[in-house]
Amino acid sequence: MNDWLAYHCLPQNIRNRYFAKIYWLTDHCLLQKYGKGNKVPEKALQKLKGIGKKYGLLDIRRANIRKVDGKFKIVDASISSRE
Repeated sequence: MNDWLAYHCLPQNIRNRYFAKIYWLTDHCLLQKYGKGNKVPEKALQKLKGIGKKYGLLDIRRANIRKVDGKFKIVDASISSRE
């Protein structure tokens, strides 16, 4: 559920550029593009952390980033409770 909320914190026009696409959510599961685990370059990590900070996403770290369709994207994040 946290991923669904985090995904929807990003504006619709950039959502799938930085966060792995989420197709649907039910009470018990979530279908999301997951990608492949790769070594995340520092530049890509800092860019995604910056996007996350701008839109209130937390826990953006190498373990939560995957290479999806040739680009590094967030696959797991939390949202800040400052809203």
